[in-house]
Amino acid sequence: MLDSYYLQDLDEEEKAMHEFNKDWKLSGIQRLFYNSLVKQLGGFGSEAGKFIWPTGVTNTLEGDLAIKDTGNQQIQIFSLDGYHKQTFSYGSESTKHLGDVACTQEGLFLVSDGSKGIKVFSKEGEMIHLLKSSKADWKHSYGLSVLKSNRIAVTDWTDGGKIHIVGVDWRMNAILKTNVIDGLQRPEHVAVTEDEDLLVTEGQLFGRNAGCCVKIIDSERALKKTIGPTYGDHYSFMNPSGICVDTSGNFFVADKGKNNVTLFSRDSSLSELVVTQDLEGPSGITVTKNGLLVVTDCYHHCVKMYKYRQEFIY
Repeated sequence: MLDSYYLQDLDEEEKAMHEFNKDWKLSGIQRLFYNSLVKQLGGFGSEAGKFIWPTGVTNTLEGDLAIKDTGNQQIQIFSLDGYHKQTFSYGSESTKHLGDVACTQEGLFLVSDGSKGIKVFSKEGEMIHLLKSSKADWKHSYGLSVLKSNRIAVTDWTDGGKIHIVGVDWRMNAILKTNVIDGLQRPEHVAVTEDEDLLVTEGQLFGRNAGCCVKIIDSERALKKTIGPTYGDHYSFMNPSGICVDTSGNFFVADKGKNNVTLFSRDSSLSELVVTQDLEGPSGITVTKNGLLVVTDCYHHCVKMYKYRQEFIY
C-alpha cells in the first residue's frame, strides 16, 4: 500500500501500523499517503516570506493561507502555490507561543495573543477593533475557531482551562453574548465540525500523561468523548496542539511533543499517523481547499504542505 522504498525502512510491526485500512474508504479516502511533502514555505528570518516561530495557520476567504508568526509578531499571507502576498503586524505578544489566527465569514482576520481581547483586522491588514468586554473576559486567550453561526470559540487557560463561545455583532464589532465551557485542562487549539461539535486539544501539564488528549464537545456543549492519552493499538499523545477538520469530517491532530500528525476518521474509530518525519514543534494546522494538509513547523521556521489522500488536486 505504501511505496516500497518507504517500507524497506520499517520493521514488521511498523509495516502493520501503516497498512491501509479499507474502512478508510467510508471516510472518503481511497488511499493514505505518509510523509508526502509537496511544498515548504518560509525559512528563518524577519524579512517578508520568512518566519521565526510560525504557530498558527488558517484559510482566508480567497483561499490563501494566513500564517501567524509569533516570533516576528506578524500575519503573513501566502497563495497555495507558495507566493508571498502580504505581511502585517498584529502588535506585541503578551505570552510567548500563545495565540492563533482565524478568518470570519466576511474575510476579517481574528488574532489572539494571550491577552484579554481578540484583535480584528481588515483584509488589508488594518486593525479595526479589539473585541473585549468585562462580561467576556478571557485572561489567557489561545486557540481560535469560527463557527458556522459566525460566533467565535476561544480557548482560555484561566482557572485551569475553559472555552468561551462568543457571539458578535460584526456590523458594530460588539460582543453580544458569551457562553463558557469550564472544566478543561490547558486547552490549546480548537476546531469545529460540520455539526458544530468542538474538537479541543489539551496539552501536557505535569508529567507525561497529564492532559495529553483531544476532547469532543457536542453542540449542546456537553463532553461527548475523550481521545487519549493513548488511542489505537500503537499510538499515544504527548503534547497535542493543532487540530483541524477536512471536508469529509476526518480530523487531524498535531503533537508537538512527538513531532507528528495523526489523522482520525469522522467518528474517531480509525487513526493513522500521516506525518512522522522532519517536524519539530508542529503547532497550527489546516486543510486547504485543494486538499493539502498544512503544518506550521515552529522550530524549523517554516510551513509545510503535505498530500495525505489520493484525491488531492494540485
